[in-house]
Amino acid sequence: MTNNESPAAQNPFAPSQPDWGHWKVFKSIRLWHAVALACNLDPYQFTAFGNPQLDRQFARRPQEFDDLLSLAKSSIGGVGILKPVSISTEGLEESEIAPSIFGAWAKSIRYTLPPEFPWQDEAVLPLSRDWPWGTYETELLRKLALAANRFWRHYDPSDPTTAPTNESVVNWLKTQGVPLTGWRA
Repeated sequence: MTNNESPAAQNPFAPSQPDWGHWKVFKSIRLWHAVALACNLDPYQFTAFGNPQLDRQFARRPQEFDDLLSLAKSSIGGVGILKPVSISTEGLEESEIAPSIFGAWAKSIRYTLPPEFPWQDEAVLPLSRDWPWGTYETELLRKLALAANRFWRHYDPSDPTTAPTNESVVNWLKTQGVPLTGWRA
């Protein structure tokens, strides 16, 4: 190996960077594409066999990719700012998202995007963790936020079995000392 070889030539399994000129023209992309781009990874390196879900299962990728994808999936829908163009029945990661919305969301959670990421100039929206009560906070609101995170983080609208039951949410809130007089599970 010579010193002037590219890192990819030195390690053919090293993740490759995106062709930003190619990606900047898209008006919507899959959520996992947006996550890969935010991690400065070329999404095409995960689709060599034409089956993105299978390829991503077995591809070598940084933990940062998995962590950001999990966070993005848990932020989709509801009143949050990460609203998809369309939700895929094949899983939230396959849902279409506007890259500008994803960029604004990434900035709102203080995620550092690659300098080449073309959708960085979007306005930063209020922090998603402040939803829905803004900056106002009480102990009970913190417990509600914990419940939302605990029970709805992995909710997938295409899979009703991922939705928690009212009873499980109410019971958990009771264990946290939240007064629920008049509530029924």
